[in-house]
Amino acid sequence: MVVSRWDMAETESFTKQYRSGIRQACAVISAHPAVQQISEPDYGETTVRVNIVVEVPLPNAWRAEGQSPYGVMRFEEVCLDFPPDFPLDPPEPSLRPDFSRDLAHMQPWLTQDGRPVPCIQDGKMSEFSHQEGVRGVINQTVLWLDHAAEGRLISEEQGWEPTRRDQLPDYIVADEDVLRRYVDKRGGYRFLQYHYLRNEKAEGVDELYGQIIDKQTPLSRESAKNIFQEGPIGVSGKLFGGMGLALILWPGKQPSGEPVICEKYAQENVIDLASLKARASLYGCHRELTDGLSRLSSSVTGYDQAGPFNLAIIFCVRRPFNLIGKTTPIELCAYFIDFHAGEAFPNGDATPVQPAGLREQISPTLLARLSGLSDQGNEDSHPSWALIGAGSLGSKLALHMTRAGFAPVSVVDNSTISPHNAARHALIPPSGDMQLRFLDAKARLLSEAVAGFSQTTTPFVHDVVKVINTRSLSKDAWPKGTWAIVNTTASLRVRAALCAAGNNIRGRVIESVLYGGGKLGLIATEGPHRNPGLGDLFSYFYAYCKSHASMREILFGTGDHDLERTTIGQGCGSSTMRMSDGRISLFGAASAEYLLSKQRDGLPDENGELLVGLLDQSGLGVSWHHVNVPPFTVVECGNGEKWSVHISDEVVTKIVQEVSLWPNAETGGVLIGRQDEITQTFYVVDVLSAPPDSTRSPHEFVLGQEGIRKSIDDYSEETNWTLYCLGTWHSHLNPSGPSGLDRQTAQAIGLARLAPSALLIHTPDGFQALLAGGRSRTDEQ
Repeated sequence: MVVSRWDMAETESFTKQYRSGIRQACAVISAHPAVQQISEPDYGETTVRVNIVVEVPLPNAWRAEGQSPYGVMRFEEVCLDFPPDFPLDPPEPSLRPDFSRDLAHMQPWLTQDGRPVPCIQDGKMSEFSHQEGVRGVINQTVLWLDHAAEGRLISEEQGWEPTRRDQLPDYIVADEDVLRRYVDKRGGYRFLQYHYLRNEKAEGVDELYGQIIDKQTPLSRESAKNIFQEGPIGVSGKLFGGMGLALILWPGKQPSGEPVICEKYAQENVIDLASLKARASLYGCHRELTDGLSRLSSSVTGYDQAGPFNLAIIFCVRRPFNLIGKTTPIELCAYFIDFHAGEAFPNGDATPVQPAGLREQISPTLLARLSGLSDQGNEDSHPSWALIGAGSLGSKLALHMTRAGFAPVSVVDNSTISPHNAARHALIPPSGDMQLRFLDAKARLLSEAVAGFSQTTTPFVHDVVKVINTRSLSKDAWPKGTWAIVNTTASLRVRAALCAAGNNIRGRVIESVLYGGGKLGLIATEGPHRNPGLGDLFSYFYAYCKSHASMREILFGTGDHDLERTTIGQGCGSSTMRMSDGRISLFGAASAEYLLSKQRDGLPDENGELLVGLLDQSGLGVSWHHVNVPPFTVVECGNGEKWSVHISDEVVTKIVQEVSLWPNAETGGVLIGRQDEITQTFYVVDVLSAPPDSTRSPHEFVLGQEGIRKSIDDYSEETNWTLYCLGTWHSHLNPSGPSGLDRQTAQAIGLARLAPSALLIHTPDGFQALLAGGRSRTDEQ
């Protein structure tokens, strides 16, 4: 028992509040049913130790012997060391000094007096203790001892726990899957290219950080002269950079032909070449290690640089079942060892060896896994996508997707970065003289940034419209199998070119755009076979916003939302909006999450869709409105023109309902929407009812004039002339084509306005259309 110090005088190290907390903790511990004894607290210089004796719930057969076959006693002494900031941080449990450390879930360190420390919780103990308290610490300690007594600290259901190396200061970065692919049944070794940093410490134990590159390097006396290098970096004289080799080892097979499997868990205790050889024997790699080091020693004989140089050694150890959280039984155990030219290891088996942690190198698999994506970055499982526009929004979207492991296959943008772009662009400008390099093409710089994440994006520093219209460029920019083309330019010209390209575009187009200084955002996704297409979707979007007051004010209002609003729908394009980086990031992140979800779940299989994002009143969040957009009805003009009329599903419904009200007479109204002379398309997204002075008869419909001009102007002014009159529609009672009167009406409408108009006819068999006046491309040719 520890001598009581309850009545010690108050000290600066332990306040009354701290002592009170320790007393309360001891009361909780003593009440635990597994605790048989508890000592009085021993107040040291910086910590307080409490010894307890817990009863491990052994089966009856083992209770009689007083311990389990795995060396766990029925009554185990556990020390609890309370830190100075308790209860902010929890007490650390430790076991008797002779408790076996060759058990899983054991911390890689000892207490100052040599007691092993069990790892009782998967996660941070500080977080666990704040949730479960001291009683939770005791519960987990007893549970750990129970599992240790029964040999259940490792189970196939949970997976094999790798040797604890997470607290090691030295580590190696490598592609773990690449290293494991070298393993075969024959056993062997390979030398791979290896770069490292050495940070010299005054106490004599250097810190080492390395990276293994998947490039096999033949080793001989001739090749060694060009392989091993080490030299100072910077002016401190303590940091050195080196190039060398990593030795990858794996076990072969037993005489029976079965592969060598290491079923014994052992704590990391390698400190020198002798213990490294012993560990190699345990792993079944002694011959491979001996052969590899012999090859190294013979190759550096006579090398003109003395060294030391660093060698990374990786054992690929077969375990009886898969590692925790992995789909492979191959555990990777890494070490650092220095060698010299001439006699590689002049100190022989006493040559120091440092165990090293292993970190996965940046890869799509790692990034996807950390992003919570189940397929872990498998390129075959996620469809490829292309990006148009590498500006503020496009760059953020691209890097969000890249950090999830799914970078765009290409990025098209012919503009260069300007200094003002640094305010919102995802790329970070370098300092000093290197800033000149930052003023390169956006597409090229963004592709270089993607390469840092071990992914490839091909830059196309070309005018987007040229790429769209040039087959040799477009088939490379969005190759066969491209799932979607994402447009972030907010350019009306680019949008028109995409619409005009029709089915020459490989993949559906998704556009992400911001309005009103980042108060309104839109994600528009085309339907199957590009119906509804971009032109349909944006026309529909304008009509949707008209019916929502908050959106209408942002999109069509004349307030100071942008630098200057001259053309509705311009968005965040060449006339740059004033908005913060954080605000544009809200929409960029949402666009990336949308793409990831659609890559996982698939694009809409029948409709297009709009996601309209509205900044909330706090300015901290965005509420998203999801709108399904069914395919538009497409009607070709029947008077020899190339124009067509695209009619939204809502408009079709309104026309059919109006026709049903007049079963014995022709009826009609006014078409509202937008027209595009590039694609020669009328996009009809609304209709106005016929004025009260209209006349209807079985053979004729005459549109009245009472109030019609005011109704049209009011509608257009409410949308700042984004939507306007496109022409008229009327019905036929019988399934017939346009009559002579219809053609005369079309001509009369055409005389009334310079721009082309549409005359839409509803018949029992469907819709027909005529182009009414205006100058078309056909006229000019």
